[in-house]
Amino acid sequence: MDEREILTRFRDGTLDRGQAMALLAGVVPAAVPAAAAGAPAAPAAAAAPAVPAAAPSGPARATAARTPAAPAVPCGGEAVAVAPVAVAPVAVVGMALRQPQAPDTAAVWRQLRRGHSTASAPPPGRTATGTGHYLDAVEDFDAEFFGIDPAEAALTDPQERLFLETAWEALEDAGCTGSRLDALRTDDGTPRSLGVYAAAGSGEYALLAAAAAAGERDGGPVPRPDTWNLANRVSALLHLTGPGLTLDTAESSVLVALHHALAALRRGECRAALVGGVRLLLHPSGRPPGAGEAVGAVVLKPLERALADGDTVHCLIRGSAVGHVPAGPGAAGGPAERLVRAALRESGPGTAAAPPVEDAASVAAAVGDAGAATGMAVLARAVLLLRHGTPLPRPGREPAEDPDPAGTAGPVRAAVCVRGAGGVEAYAVLEEYAPERAAPPPQAAETVRVRARERAGEPGGQEAELVLLSAPTPAHLAATAHRFAAFLTAPGPPPGLAALARSLRTGRAAMPCRYAALATDTDRLARRLAGLAPEDATDLRHGGADPLRLGAVPETRAYLAALWAGRRLDQLRDLWLAGVDVDWAALEQGRSGAGAVVVPLPPSAFLRSTHWLGGGPTR
Repeated sequence: MDEREILTRFRDGTLDRGQAMALLAGVVPAAVPAAAAGAPAAPAAAAAPAVPAAAPSGPARATAARTPAAPAVPCGGEAVAVAPVAVAPVAVVGMALRQPQAPDTAAVWRQLRRGHSTASAPPPGRTATGTGHYLDAVEDFDAEFFGIDPAEAALTDPQERLFLETAWEALEDAGCTGSRLDALRTDDGTPRSLGVYAAAGSGEYALLAAAAAAGERDGGPVPRPDTWNLANRVSALLHLTGPGLTLDTAESSVLVALHHALAALRRGECRAALVGGVRLLLHPSGRPPGAGEAVGAVVLKPLERALADGDTVHCLIRGSAVGHVPAGPGAAGGPAERLVRAALRESGPGTAAAPPVEDAASVAAAVGDAGAATGMAVLARAVLLLRHGTPLPRPGREPAEDPDPAGTAGPVRAAVCVRGAGGVEAYAVLEEYAPERAAPPPQAAETVRVRARERAGEPGGQEAELVLLSAPTPAHLAATAHRFAAFLTAPGPPPGLAALARSLRTGRAAMPCRYAALATDTDRLARRLAGLAPEDATDLRHGGADPLRLGAVPETRAYLAALWAGRRLDQLRDLWLAGVDVDWAALEQGRSGAGAVVVPLPPSAFLRSTHWLGGGPTR
């Protein structure tokens, strides 16, 4: 009896769950009806036990153990029995998004909660007439931030430019552009072991260039029509040593990229991975009715590594599968069911009910038909849903149908499933991460305690912390400082000072224009940052960095470690401002408490200008 017949008989009740699982495992269980076995009654055989799931390490162990095994449900299909064989979960530790009428991740979440359509007329300057779901100002880019020549920026596909900015923001959200990025080392010691897995729409910018150049005799440089550099540009800019792949399976591209990234992490090909995608509608030929644009990226780490590094875990990815699913009535049958079984088998014990599926229909109101970015929009919706623990509106399903939003029956799960136009379908299972449901974040608790002492007039509310900011230019530095000032004075408790300072020291790249402050509370720090002017920056762009060449002396590392152990923050500040390369992640090793946690912070400020065909930047 083949798999399809076993599943058919399981659905119509001829086989119970245990019998079906045993048959799928290749063993004929006891008491199987002869008709079901496909032969005369056979001697009884012991039922094959389900393979036990690998217990996660750390706080996730008790969480996963609370939930029983569950049937799987393919996209639009019925329940499928699964014998779980869990693999180590992977954590989402950073994210950056930009969708129509939502310029950042927080705005995307607000938009998803409202559930309204973002369809609109094309923005000014677009050569289109129909309604669609458009991003704003896609012609703008901060070439100076990334050290890209303006002429090169004008010839670079806006999809590549937009993905580069979004990838940087996602890595900053994960605290992974500074010395913590250097600390991602392979077994042989190779640093910056981060893979980039990207998906992009077609190169329509080259079509615009071809149309603009029609009739011109001097064949000048034109944009490339391919998209392979989408991932490679990020890898080259950050000197990454993990794999760098750009994939195109139409709408399912990002989820296929996710599947490859998970496999690379589990094989040890990289220590972390960035997965994302982008799609822009630049040429009239690529704008069918209801088309849309979006960009986004997530940063992944194995859960065990993420916990050891003190990362903020937004949710977990438990399993994934990819395969070709033919179109037509059989699409929800055998091929799709095999994908679901494969993903659920990796995921270990599931929830009491099969995970609700997020798919292209879930994000149609927000991004329309977003092509290669569809999978990114679907993945982002599931991550945000699990991160916030709040059901979201979706066509055809009331929010109340989402299982157990309070989490009383175990960790909440969600499935994401997208099928590409060519038939490649990807399916993944995500799970909330909630090791301490009732406890507030440690940085929030720390902030409440410190502010209570300050209000009571008690001295010594907090030990001084060294807060560092840097940027490529003084103007960028001032803009970033003002962004942080607004963040620290926004409603709600800010992150604790120790966690904020550590996240900036270890998680942000050291750029040539620098500012450093010793701070004892976030209120005073916010006032200082709000008043920062470009001329307050220490500018190392034109020479003068590390004039004594201390960074080239091996004894400097021991000297810096001694300064750190003695809390000589004044001297460390002055050395860093002088351009000495300080490995803050190495100095911070062994620190405990709230100061050992890396928290999400606002991204660096971009100062964008227009870079388009036929000209350089214009403000």
